Amino acid sequence: MIHCGKRHVGAVVACILVFGSILICSWKGTYLQSKVIRKIFLQKTTGSPAGYLCRGKPTQNVITPLKDNKTFIVAPYFDDRESKVTRVIGIVHHEDVKELYCWFCCQPHGEVYVSNSEIDVHSDRFGFPYGAADIVCLEPPNCDPTHVSIHWSPHGNIDQLPRFEIKNRKVDTFSVDFTVCISAMFGNYNNVLQFIQSMEMYKILGVQKVVIYKNSCSQLMEKVLKFYMEEGTVEIIPWPINSYLKVSTKW
Repeated sequence: MIHCGKRHVGAVVACILVFGSILICSWKGTYLQSKVIRKIFLQKTTGSPAGYLCRGKPTQNVITPLKDNKTFIVAPYFDDRESKVTRVIGIVHHEDVKELYCWFCCQPHGEVYVSNSEIDVHSDRFGFPYGAADIVCLEPPNCDPTHVSIHWSPHGNIDQLPRFEIKNRKVDTFSVDFTVCISAMFGNYNNVLQFIQSMEMYKILGVQKVVIYKNSCSQLMEKVLKFYMEEGTVEIIPWPINSYLKVSTKW
């Protein structure tokens, strides 16, 4: 018969948890490292600034559709919480999109790294074929890329691909301490009273900025939005999703 004190059992459990965490982190690191699959060297072209070989088509759109693929890119962000990756926020068809590749260009020599992504489609699609997704790519070693291109193939010409700025690469100070992002405003939204009540309640609670993804609203609502924008409370981001997808007209 073996007797184990509570402290001994606790120590064993703690060791098991730590060992398990190490294995998981090690597996994730190895898994992501295996995603960098291809390296290309670009040749300098006439008209390229000295020391600048990274090219592509810069895009400033809020939503950018990819050619020949049921994928829409919103924005990429630098994420170093677990490993050095670029996390791209996008919208994808949950069945038809199986593979996507991140094309990174590193300065000053113009080395291009193609990395196979991990596509995580959010489960809350509410039965629709398209859903929000995280497209996660391991960044190349010894390189801090400022832009990334997304392509459905590891082969192609980076000059022909849209180029997205990787947000959050530079550490900036926040202009406000408390921001609220609300659901997209759509369906010719016209509940002015509810909106004003919400804004004033947010301000009472200490909110300094409210970000709204606006698809459509009434003319009266436009006047209210203008007031809060001039006040500095509201920031509007255009959200023309219905230009690309047939969206629901109600919740």
